[in-house]
Amino acid sequence: MTESSVSGSVRQNWSLILLFTVLSTVGIALSTGHLNLGVVDTKDTAAGAVAVPTYVYLYSSLGALGYIFTKLMSHLEYYDEASELDRLIQLALRIPVAWVLGSGTYLLSTVMLPASAPSSARFTAGVAFLVGLYVNVTMKSLGSLADRLLGRGKTS
Repeated sequence: MTESSVSGSVRQNWSLILLFTVLSTVGIALSTGHLNLGVVDTKDTAAGAVAVPTYVYLYSSLGALGYIFTKLMSHLEYYDEASELDRLIQLALRIPVAWVLGSGTYLLSTVMLPASAPSSARFTAGVAFLVGLYVNVTMKSLGSLADRLLGRGKTS
């Protein structure tokens, strides 16, 4: 690989990361109803509105930040070089991933949680925090749930 092709692919990667982050941010604004474009019903919450409360994004972000800080503090010696920027970016990208997974988990919580589970905002915020803290576990769990819902699970 030539140096120009490497720098071109790096620019392309940064462009994609920026694009996905912007799309995630727009998705947040739309899903919370803050843009008032009529995409989600925020007025009739009793009839099953699909708006995601803003606190879900806040607490999933805090969970992701909790993971990032824990990782940095427990392996601080690995991040002492300026060349470790890629690793830091990889950690930072957990935040927009947590937004997407947090909103999906919130929307699917009626399927995922038993009927006896508390439905308070505090409980929902706690689940969002755990989603952000355990992004990899959440991805695997949601993937497994999707397989079961779509009939692609293991057959006995």
